[in-house]
Amino acid sequence: MSKHQRFHVFFVLCVQALCTSFMLGRCTLAHAQSSGGSKAAAEALFDDGRKLMTAGKYPQACAKFEASQALDPGVGTSLNLADCYEKMGRTASAWAQFRETMSAARRAGSSERERIARERSEALEPKLSYLTIITWKGQDVTVSRDGQALDAAVLSTPIPVDPGTHAIAASAPGKRAWTTDVTVRDNADRVSVSVPILADEPKLLEANAATEAPAPPPTAAEAATALASHAGATQRTIGIVAGAVGVAGIATGIVFGIKAASTWSDAKSKCNPYPYCGANGKKLSDEAANSGTIATVAFIAGGVALAAGVVLWLTAPTDTNERGVALGVGPGALDVHGRF
Repeated sequence: MSKHQRFHVFFVLCVQALCTSFMLGRCTLAHAQSSGGSKAAAEALFDDGRKLMTAGKYPQACAKFEASQALDPGVGTSLNLADCYEKMGRTASAWAQFRETMSAARRAGSSERERIARERSEALEPKLSYLTIITWKGQDVTVSRDGQALDAAVLSTPIPVDPGTHAIAASAPGKRAWTTDVTVRDNADRVSVSVPILADEPKLLEANAATEAPAPPPTAAEAATALASHAGATQRTIGIVAGAVGVAGIATGIVFGIKAASTWSDAKSKCNPYPYCGANGKKLSDEAANSGTIATVAFIAGGVALAAGVVLWLTAPTDTNERGVALGVGPGALDVHGRF
């Protein structure tokens, strides 16, 4: 590299260094100006908060301290904010802020403020009220308390909350949202609330139903065919039931007929000579007569039911495409016709 080239490279590097220093200087100045403005605003808000605290206007004072802490976090502001929460009765917020102040004071090396924050937080612990939100296992829902979504790890765990009424809400995709209000009292109150199984969203069900194409209405011929088919199926079912009853009746008649014959045979063996049968023979004779009566009635009823079942089956209406049999009775004739 020639002497001229080395001088050119050195000149370029110097210019770049000057530009970088200039830009860093401008950034530092802008940051200082911004930081100075934030500190001034934070100091003014802090002073207003102290005045409002002295006047007993705790809600307004807490709002000032919160804004001041957001602009320029400080141990003193945090300690005043915690004290303001406690005077408002917001025990859980005060306890949490005292613990935060304790950590900040430890980092800042302020042992006195750390001691004060620790003592105040420990004094509040026995007064804390807790709220437990329980959800059913297997239900994937998003739960919020007072509009703020809760982490799933918080659920089923007692969490310190400020006394008062809290809005609990649960939601899930395709499910109907659920909300409720729960009141937590002060002085170590413990409340639990259970999120129910969320119902399906009606609008989603309606949308699914709307996407399904409606079936075209049946024609008059189709309606008549369907009606005839339904009526025929019903009549055939009744026919099957009647036939089954008939078969059962005939079977009962056979059983009692056999029993009557056997009992009558036993009764005759007790009669010597017939009809002088004695007490046992008389009893057996009566039993045989009763069995015979039951057999006769069962035979008649079974036969009638079986015949009715056959008639109902054969005369059941059918559509034009269905095979079937029709039975017609006329003067001196029995007409059977149908499709096979």
